[in-house]
Amino acid sequence: MTPRAFVAAAALLITSVAAAQPSAELPPGHPAVGAATAPSPTMPPGHPAVGAATAPSPTMPPGHPAVGAATAPSPDMPPGHPAVGAAAAPSASPDMPPGHPAVGAGTAPSPDMPPGHPAVGAGPAMPGGHPPIDGAAKPGAMPAAPLPEDTVEAAAELPLGTIAVELLDPDEKPLAGADVRLGIMFQKIAEGESRSEKHLTTGPDGIARFDGLTGGSNYSYRVTTKNGPGEFASSPFPLSDKGGMRVRLHVYPVVQDLEQSMVGMRGIFYIETRDDVFSVEGIFRVMNLGRTAWVPRDVVITLPDGFKAFNAGESMFDSRFEAVEGRGAKLVGTFPPGQRDLNFRFHVPKAAETTAVFRIGPPPRTVELRVIAVASKAMGMDVEGFEPTQNATGPNGDPVLVTRKLAGRGDVRMQPFVVTLTGLSVPGPGRWIAVLIALGISVAGGLAAAGRWRPASSQKLETDRARACDLLLDELVQLTRARERGEVGPQTHEQTRRTLIDALSRIGLPKEARKAKRAVKPARA
Repeated sequence: MTPRAFVAAAALLITSVAAAQPSAELPPGHPAVGAATAPSPTMPPGHPAVGAATAPSPTMPPGHPAVGAATAPSPDMPPGHPAVGAAAAPSASPDMPPGHPAVGAGTAPSPDMPPGHPAVGAGPAMPGGHPPIDGAAKPGAMPAAPLPEDTVEAAAELPLGTIAVELLDPDEKPLAGADVRLGIMFQKIAEGESRSEKHLTTGPDGIARFDGLTGGSNYSYRVTTKNGPGEFASSPFPLSDKGGMRVRLHVYPVVQDLEQSMVGMRGIFYIETRDDVFSVEGIFRVMNLGRTAWVPRDVVITLPDGFKAFNAGESMFDSRFEAVEGRGAKLVGTFPPGQRDLNFRFHVPKAAETTAVFRIGPPPRTVELRVIAVASKAMGMDVEGFEPTQNATGPNGDPVLVTRKLAGRGDVRMQPFVVTLTGLSVPGPGRWIAVLIALGISVAGGLAAAGRWRPASSQKLETDRARACDLLLDELVQLTRARERGEVGPQTHEQTRRTLIDALSRIGLPKEARKAKRAVKPARA
């Protein structure tokens, strides 16, 4: 049903009248509609008069218009509101907007209604996919009221070392006969870590009680239970030193088909350029707005070809990402109503090129996605199908490039996108040329010392030595500046620096530099 048709149907239900008895077409709890005009003392203060066929219901909201036999507009009605009378037969009111269907007690569809509009009255079948109108909620539908929260609280009325677990359904009804697992973790530096568990079954009141447990800072506990493929769990907690603990845990119906859920996702890909790889972190918030828990089935984020070093972030619950070789990151676990934040990291190999391109496929139901890259001054980023890239400051104060994409209305899934990074720093060939010259000079010096080779000219040798020194020193300066600009990482900086200094030590200083060094040597007192 379209919003316009839904509003029209609601208006019909509000303004339809009957001669003396409540109409069957009115929603449950609607007050009787009659002909008397005297106000009822049982109505809220300021409520306009209602008819006297039966006692008016106090369930009407404050300020509800009078419902009676008057044929003239009521002074309590807003300006321009049509008269509300007792005629049982449908009749078009001149006060209604042009094209408004007749208002009456009939149950047959009005010819004035738009094509396909359901009959007004007995309520024939709604269009396919329309939510039930008899009060039953569609699986996964938006909750009419905030869902209850799981709680873990100290209970002074319980003895020390006791945990009382209460399992409830979404309507706060107890779940009897359900298996409850109590996970126990002991952790001490001198003794390491050990895990154990206990199981109980809930009684008719939905409660399982664990007694005789050990307290102290070295022990932590966690309650879990299952419903089909779904797992529901409390947060880890220690025992109280003033009494027992009471845990309230809600268990929801489980769906695996994404189309039967009300799940959406928001994600961020954060890219850092390292020495020989791109380090990428994926951060996703999974939001469940329905009344069912969702257990994903083969939901995979496609990662760039050749990704490696996958590492999933830790989670207190069973929801997490797992690596799928050659594909990407798979979403697994249980997502009850509410939200869960998950993350993972991976590396993409970095070639010695100024441009890098890789492709990512987001998961279904992604409503917003951002790509952020830590950038140098010369670096640029373009993401296919995203907003123009903006300059910003990252959480650590680094300059970053940012772009995003919002899902369009009716989009089932964001399409895979391509990230293009330009202006990447690539080590120049000068340092390696200098290293090769240094090695050549070192080898030549060794052969000359052994009498196996006589250099053609000592002057030429000194010239090559000076040239190699200049190249190496210049590379050291450029390397330091690149590190200060953040264009090379600490590992590359240190390794290259050692290589250059080692090459300098092999060839030594040219004669002019040695003479200058001796000339400035301070005289002894």
